[in-house]
Amino acid sequence: MKFFIKTLGCKMNFLDSARISAGLQNAGHHLSDSEKDAEMIFVNSCTVTHQADRKSRYEALRATKKGKQVAIFGCGPKVDTKEWNKQFPDDLVFGNDQELFDHFGLTEHDIIFPESSRTRLPVAIQGGCDNVCSFCITTVARGEHFNIPLEGIIRQINRAVEHGINEIVLTGINLAAWGSTNSRTKPEEAKLGELLTEILNQTDIPRVRISSIGPQFIHEDFYEAYQNQRICDHLHMSIQSGSPGVLERMNRGHGAPEIYEIVKRTREIRPNTAYSADFIVGFPGETEKEFQETVEMIKTIRFAKLHVFPYSKREGTGAARMKNQVPEQIKKERSQILRDLGDKLRKEYLEHQVGKELEFLVDLKHRGISTNYVFANMNKKAPTGSLQKIVLSEGMLTEL
Repeated sequence: MKFFIKTLGCKMNFLDSARISAGLQNAGHHLSDSEKDAEMIFVNSCTVTHQADRKSRYEALRATKKGKQVAIFGCGPKVDTKEWNKQFPDDLVFGNDQELFDHFGLTEHDIIFPESSRTRLPVAIQGGCDNVCSFCITTVARGEHFNIPLEGIIRQINRAVEHGINEIVLTGINLAAWGSTNSRTKPEEAKLGELLTEILNQTDIPRVRISSIGPQFIHEDFYEAYQNQRICDHLHMSIQSGSPGVLERMNRGHGAPEIYEIVKRTREIRPNTAYSADFIVGFPGETEKEFQETVEMIKTIRFAKLHVFPYSKREGTGAARMKNQVPEQIKKERSQILRDLGDKLRKEYLEHQVGKELEFLVDLKHRGISTNYVFANMNKKAPTGSLQKIVLSEGMLTEL
């Protein structure tokens, strides 16, 4: 069977697709480069927002209209298997990955490293989440928090090094909680810094990128590890709001002070650090004053990149039952304000990087990504997957 996987959503979804692709290939099936040539199309869905859910259903519907066999998995069916089965009665709908593996007679395998492997490899260190953020459906889709054992993480990274990978991206649903027995009640047990130290000591991977961190899980051991130049100086934080009141209603488990402390400490250690973050606008009850508190945080920290989402009501979450739902027009206006501010700060950060010598990892399209999340067009003679130190000029700047 020739198959193609269409993946929507987060890095963990892409990692899940890679794992399932590996299992299918190990079982003798063939990965197709395009939907057109595939006999079966797999759709790995996302349901974190209504928009993501709609897009996942659209992609599944589009695949069925091509007359192909279609298999749907991921967070969408995990949250509402019955509804997905109802909408796609003639397709394969899997409520969990094990059902998919059982259907195709597959067994779990480590990710395959073909010659065309990604230049940056995602490595899962954790899965699930015990937190009960009032807006989030992920705990339903992904289950309880669990840690990937250190030995398995180190083994996979060393295997990546053997195959010439120069950067690994640590991923997870709540990856900074690694080491904790419960991400909601035991944030003090988190040992991300300890894990980073072990990776630095036990592997020769040149670059370690952290995909996202929850502020309440960052402790002293993290700052010690962050001094090492092999840790990429780009920190993406799952913040969601700069307002203490909104953060409390969100049940985030952290406040604004933890965020400012992380920025202060890491900026002292690595002054050129780029900070990016997720923000939700229009959360139930968000006043103009609370929105301005978010704006003030963004201006004070001077984020290099923002990911802005209007609040999306998800049935089965605490926030969906809250009063004072913010009108859609206000959410739209506030989203645009933050996006415009994010674009301005991104431009200023990039201007500040021009003239500096940065290290870039060259991708398949001869674009480079620096340790601090700057993208540049590279010399076409630069080998794919190589690390190149270059003085950045304004003409080289691009975006992925």
